[in-house]
Amino acid sequence: MQLQKGNLVTTAFHDKRTVHLLLTDQIMGTAEDGRPLVLSDYNKNMGGVDKLDQHLSYYLVEMTMALIDAAHDSDEMTREVIASSMFDLGRKKPALVLSSCHSYLKKHSKLSLDHRVVILNTVEKIVKETLDSVDLSLATNLISQASSELTQSKEVVPEWQTAASGVLVALGAKYCNEVMAEMLDKFQPGVLPHFFVVQTIGNLAAANVYEMVPHLTAVLGTMLPMLGLCKFDNMRWVFASAISNFSESILEYCANLDQAPDKSVSTDRFAPEIFSAYDILFNVWLQSKEARLRLTIIEAVGHMTHVMSRDKLQEQLPKILQGIFALYKRHPEPYHITQGLCMVLDAVCVEGSLILEPYLDNLLNILFSQIFQPVDYNNSMSIKNHNELLRSFAIIARAFSGKLVGVLLTKLESKDERTRIGILSIFKHVINAAVTAMEDKKEVVVSGLKGLCNDTNNKIKRMFAQVIIAMADHGYLELEGGHNMVEFIVRQCSLEDEPKGKRSPDPDYVSNQALRLMCDNILQLVTTTIEHMEPVLWPYLIELVVPDRYTKASKSVCRSLAHLAHKKREESASDFLIDFDYQPNIPKAPFLIARLMVLAGWPKNGDGRGLNVLHLMKDMSPNLHEGIVALWDAVIPKLVSYLEDKDDDFDDDEEQEKSKEPEEKWSQKNWEDLLLKMLSKSLDVVDDEDWTVQLGEAFGYQIPLYATMVEERNFLFKCLGIVMRKSTKKDFVNKHLDIIFQTIKHVDQTEREGCAIAVGYTASSHLDTVLTKLENVAKNDMNKKSSGLFSMLKDKSDVNPEQVKATLMLCYGYVALFSPPTLIVSRMEATILRTISPFFPNVKDTSVRQNLIRCAELIAQSLHPDHLEQSYNFSKRGEFLVHMQTYMMGEPSTCLSTETRCLAMTASAELIKLEPALTEAEVFDLVQTCTDCLFSLSASGLPPTRKGKADDNPADAAAMAAMMEATYKAFYDVLKEIIKKDCTPHGLESIFKHLPQWITSENELERERALKTWLIVETFYLDFLKVKSPSLLDNEGIFLGRLIPRCTDPVTEIRQIAMDCLHTTLKIALKYEGKPIDQKDQMIDALPTLKERLKKSDPTVLFSVVNDLSKVVSKKLPAADLVPLLETLQQGLLDSQTHSSSGACVVLNGIMKLRGGDIRPQVESFLQSLYEKLCEITCEQTKTGTLRTIRTMATHHLIPTLASLLTYPVPYEENVVEIWKIIAQDNNLASQTLDYFLELLSKSLPYEEKQDPRDKEKMVKAATTVPLAVTFALTEIFKVEETTEIVTRMFPRLFAALMVRVGSSLGAKEPRSKKQEQEEAVKPDKKKKNMLPKDTSKKVVPIEAALTCLKAFLQHTKMTDMLTQLEESDAWSLMADEVEFPEAITLLARALINEEQDTHVSDIVASLTSVLSSLYETQRIAVAAFFAELINQKGAGDMDLVQLIMNSLLGRLVDDSHIVRMLCVRGLGNIASVGKEQVQAYATTILSAMMAGMDDKEDPEDYITIEAMSGLSRVLVEIQEEHIRAILINISLKIRPCFEKDKAAVRAQSFRLFGNLSRFGDGPSKAPFMEQIHSNFISLLLHLNDKEDEVRQACKHALRLLGPLMGSEVMNDKFQRHLLEDTNVHYGEFMNDLAKLLIQDFPVKINFYVMACVSFFKSAWPEIKSNAAMLIGFLLGNLPKHQHSEITKEHICAALILLLKDPSPTVRAKAAEAMSLLYDY
Repeated sequence: MQLQKGNLVTTAFHDKRTVHLLLTDQIMGTAEDGRPLVLSDYNKNMGGVDKLDQHLSYYLVEMTMALIDAAHDSDEMTREVIASSMFDLGRKKPALVLSSCHSYLKKHSKLSLDHRVVILNTVEKIVKETLDSVDLSLATNLISQASSELTQSKEVVPEWQTAASGVLVALGAKYCNEVMAEMLDKFQPGVLPHFFVVQTIGNLAAANVYEMVPHLTAVLGTMLPMLGLCKFDNMRWVFASAISNFSESILEYCANLDQAPDKSVSTDRFAPEIFSAYDILFNVWLQSKEARLRLTIIEAVGHMTHVMSRDKLQEQLPKILQGIFALYKRHPEPYHITQGLCMVLDAVCVEGSLILEPYLDNLLNILFSQIFQPVDYNNSMSIKNHNELLRSFAIIARAFSGKLVGVLLTKLESKDERTRIGILSIFKHVINAAVTAMEDKKEVVVSGLKGLCNDTNNKIKRMFAQVIIAMADHGYLELEGGHNMVEFIVRQCSLEDEPKGKRSPDPDYVSNQALRLMCDNILQLVTTTIEHMEPVLWPYLIELVVPDRYTKASKSVCRSLAHLAHKKREESASDFLIDFDYQPNIPKAPFLIARLMVLAGWPKNGDGRGLNVLHLMKDMSPNLHEGIVALWDAVIPKLVSYLEDKDDDFDDDEEQEKSKEPEEKWSQKNWEDLLLKMLSKSLDVVDDEDWTVQLGEAFGYQIPLYATMVEERNFLFKCLGIVMRKSTKKDFVNKHLDIIFQTIKHVDQTEREGCAIAVGYTASSHLDTVLTKLENVAKNDMNKKSSGLFSMLKDKSDVNPEQVKATLMLCYGYVALFSPPTLIVSRMEATILRTISPFFPNVKDTSVRQNLIRCAELIAQSLHPDHLEQSYNFSKRGEFLVHMQTYMMGEPSTCLSTETRCLAMTASAELIKLEPALTEAEVFDLVQTCTDCLFSLSASGLPPTRKGKADDNPADAAAMAAMMEATYKAFYDVLKEIIKKDCTPHGLESIFKHLPQWITSENELERERALKTWLIVETFYLDFLKVKSPSLLDNEGIFLGRLIPRCTDPVTEIRQIAMDCLHTTLKIALKYEGKPIDQKDQMIDALPTLKERLKKSDPTVLFSVVNDLSKVVSKKLPAADLVPLLETLQQGLLDSQTHSSSGACVVLNGIMKLRGGDIRPQVESFLQSLYEKLCEITCEQTKTGTLRTIRTMATHHLIPTLASLLTYPVPYEENVVEIWKIIAQDNNLASQTLDYFLELLSKSLPYEEKQDPRDKEKMVKAATTVPLAVTFALTEIFKVEETTEIVTRMFPRLFAALMVRVGSSLGAKEPRSKKQEQEEAVKPDKKKKNMLPKDTSKKVVPIEAALTCLKAFLQHTKMTDMLTQLEESDAWSLMADEVEFPEAITLLARALINEEQDTHVSDIVASLTSVLSSLYETQRIAVAAFFAELINQKGAGDMDLVQLIMNSLLGRLVDDSHIVRMLCVRGLGNIASVGKEQVQAYATTILSAMMAGMDDKEDPEDYITIEAMSGLSRVLVEIQEEHIRAILINISLKIRPCFEKDKAAVRAQSFRLFGNLSRFGDGPSKAPFMEQIHSNFISLLLHLNDKEDEVRQACKHALRLLGPLMGSEVMNDKFQRHLLEDTNVHYGEFMNDLAKLLIQDFPVKINFYVMACVSFFKSAWPEIKSNAAMLIGFLLGNLPKHQHSEITKEHICAALILLLKDPSPTVRAKAAEAMSLLYDY
């Protein structure tokens, strides 16, 4: 109860007694502990009057002191935890922890320095976090202590004194005056203070500007006289650093006066003191040899110059500059010096001040020496120094821009690279940073920098380019000389790539590529982003379009011009139209057209210049000729779309036809045709002969521009040919034909083709003129012969007659093609053939040979009836074909060295088209030559020695791939032309006869090529075939027999091609039968579906496909072709590809199944042949087809066959395994086989015990042969799907036999074979040379064989649930372990009962009962374990079965084997699972057995004890309370010691048993049992975080059962929700929450629980001790204050403190963490 009146508060509060208080100056309210605020305040300040409340905090003090004492732990992790605990405690109780730290430090004056540092650092962290709650008195104490720590040692101890200084600075954020008072006490006039006193004052000035600046007058007044006393560099450094902070604080204070408490403060107030300090620092201390001191002084001076008065600054400036300059020579790292210098310059260069002028030259020289040093971009200090230097120049430019520019330009004349780069970097920065100051210096700068345009150094050019873009942005280039700068940028865009090779070692190396890319970006940015640059660039850039030195830059120039032209044309700008007469430097329109047309001709060249050139042509067209504007505006956008892979229609029919079939790949030929058509139309629309000649002259004039650009020159020749075709002036034509032949490089095929096409274009209008010119060239250039010695001295540039010959041959070809058809026939025999025929034989030069081939092709095209529009019998065709074959055979067979093959085949295809038709011999020779030349080529087309090079050069590989594709296309064209001439089965056979050797090749590439060829031939044949009357396709069976094996080829592509071939073959046969091409045939039309399935390489899928294929072939194959097909398929069984042989076998079997009646006499011999081949066939599928014939033999002779097979060595060889499987696939055979095997297993001995040959006293078990062989055979039979029904029917007998077999095999060794015994019987001669080979067969492990058989059996009978449980429980590996074997059988039995399918358990028990008395121990163990688990599973619901099993187990309680006894005890305990009636019936017997089991003396590993406790736990669930009442407490007391047993299984079972006793805890025995619960409760909670998982799970189980008895619904709910078996408990959070519930529901037990935890502090396990400490922390940390008096604090605190000295770091850390929770004690 509280009442208040004014400042008087009266309070009545009842604790243990009523407390009355009357206080003044208090407020009403309640604290967290429920007490009035006035009471809390009283207790805090009563000074020890109230002893009870004093004791409440005594223990917390003690623990705090213990934490402080342990803070310097030897373990780093523990130190961190203790420090964190102190900090956490300090945040809750800052006054306590801080005062404790203070008293501890004060008391322990000789404490180690590291320990003191940890405490001081913690104090600093707490102060920073809780400064607002630190009162003045405590702050004063801490300030005093920290001050003492700061100066306790006269020597400098950095870590210690830095920590103390940190405390003072942290406190100074609030108690600045108090800290300063303490510091000023140690900062007395005339006495040099401690180093860290000065540093603390300096740091405080930086940390608390607004409170410290008013102190600075006094501080500086005291400090200045001291400066003269400083003799040591470290003291000087700290004074300099402090003064630097003072100056910076003053500047910040004055810059933010609106936030400052005293707005009258200005820098003038501190100027005298700062100057006095400067005088000593700069004039005296700067001479020190200590580098760090000098740098700090310079930094301080930089700040001080802003505070000094202008007069003093002007007076001292020479000294300041001189002093700073001198430091550059003494310091390797100049950043701090430059930074100080920059601050000085910033202070000087203000408001137009010129005080720096007298020193400017020297200053610039110093700055230059620095700026010229290379920048290390991996060093941040180097980068910072460079930036500060540039900033210094920008500051200087504010006042001295004129002089600075002059000096910079003078320096730029230097030859030194580094100097010039440095000057340019200064220009760049100054232009950008000092815009106003540089405004009137633009002309000087442009003029001065113009000379750099011709520099050749890439580093300088790169920097100059950066300067140019800065100049462009600020309007410099609009002045005179700007064009030079633009031309410089364009010239850099024209740089050629550097030759590949070793890169320069210079790290700053600038490549041509990098510089070109940079300048390209600059030109683009200047054009598009700087609007005032347009008058500079337009039309000046047009001057740079034509000159050859800018060709490389054509993309960049055209892009910029296109942008400008488009913009000006859209805006109708006044300067858009160009007066070429007024501006003579700009090329005339024809020259621009010629230049742009050629550049556009190869749009992918020049870094993809095509689009930019086209855009420029379109937007420049009004300036070129008014007649072409409309045409170009219409056509060029379509060309752009074409170039961008868009599908637009073109105007004329040919273009529309092209647009219907858009090309996936780029076609240069199509592009050139489009451009040449546009050129031709442009000439038509202008229709001016003079303009045509001018344009032709321009093309001719520009030929030298492309001296090194053969592709562009090729297109230029074509353009010139178009112009000559349009011209009617003979002189012009003759002149430019001469120019073409004078300028062409005959060695280059690209130029040669351009020349030839141009001549051909010209011939279309001037045929006789052209022929005359060609004859003259032949006479003048081809007939040059050697004339003796002087011919050896001729100019190397003389034309090679062979190369001229190649050019002429190609020219004649194009003349023939492009000449008017009405004229060419008469000229062909008389002129062209007569001229070229002598050159075909004996050609050595490759270029001549290839151009002769091209000439032959072009002549054949020109003589084709479609071209001539009349028939023509070409008599020379045979000779030409012979020449083509000769040229092909002259090429290497494995590589494509040239394109000769492709050209020859293309020419051959054209020649075949002519009349008369080829003879059979000519076809044979031609096809044979082509296949031999092509199919054996390597995949890449390169010779083997060059494969690596091709891989290294993707461009070479791509070019070779293109050549290979073109060559095959030409080959296919040849075959198609042959079919066109002879579209009959004979014509088809004439081609196929050359393919079988390639189709069956081991080389997959050759197979694919041959099949692809045949598919193309058949497809074309099918389309071209015209059937007049129904008939059969000759050789259909042979065709199919060769193709079928390829349908299962290992290569997916080959399979699909083969299926396509089959499909096409059958469709051809249908067509021969007279069926319409569009008629549906269900079976043949299904083949494409089979093809899709062939995409998968899964053998099952392939088998299915070829099986279906066999049905199609069987149905569609004529009877006459059956035998040839089977004979061909038999050859396929031995195909080099196993996949293919398998496919052949499947189809063979399928055809035999469907058409076998036709070959009945051959069945026996056929089966015998397959059996003999069985061992040779390696393909599994092929073997399967062969093995099926053996199954018939076994139906007549099963038992002899089985007996013979059982004699085979195990594990069985692959073919024997396949025989077992094939036999099992027949139901009758499988049933008889299983009966036979069960009889053998029951009658045969499972193993034999023999003396160990290495130790005669030991016996070893050796498995017998017959049961082992049966085991292996059963394993294979169980893998056969067809036996599922039979095996399921025999499940009980087989399961019992196999389980016993597993037990019999446990520990058994491999049986010795008769061969081994015979070899041992005969004493071998050790010296005999011809020794027998070692047995390489796989070692047999009987237990593994038995387990494999059992697993296969369960899998086969689809016991899915059973298998899943066994896999998840790892039962299979346990069965092979002699120790874990019983557990594995338990899992097996459990899985059997849980199986959903009917397992006939009673039948299995009936089969096993007799085995329980077996002579073999492992068999008894297996059955006992099995029976024990069957009881646990309630005998599958059969009580009679349970009774039978119980009686069986009771009879074996006295078994010799302790394992059998243990299993019997387990089985008896499992009776609890059956039900209360059974438990009551056997209660006495079971309890006796359990007690006897717990007292079994022959139980060294406690196995029987564990089983007895486990069984008792289960039985207790079903026993009535009156049966257990008398022994309940005795059981509890008996198992309690087991809680702390070393063996985890014992602990786990004891916890579980105790939990199960809870069933009887709610009756008459509730009170004594509750005492047992509380006694063991802490042990349960602590072991809930036991290191062993089974113990943790047992504790969860027990707590869930005990929870309902404890009388707390909330706690019980927590146990039920959080302590589930499959959940992970966050132990710390769980125990913290549980502690709150314990405090709430069991307040009187808290001290008991806590003391129980303390008892575990002596546990042997660190985890338990750690858990106990944390539980104490949670309990006491959450305990309300009014209950604190109930806790035995002395013992607890002493124990926790003792834990801080535990050997385990984890325990010490947890103890500290627990202490941090006790902040209210």
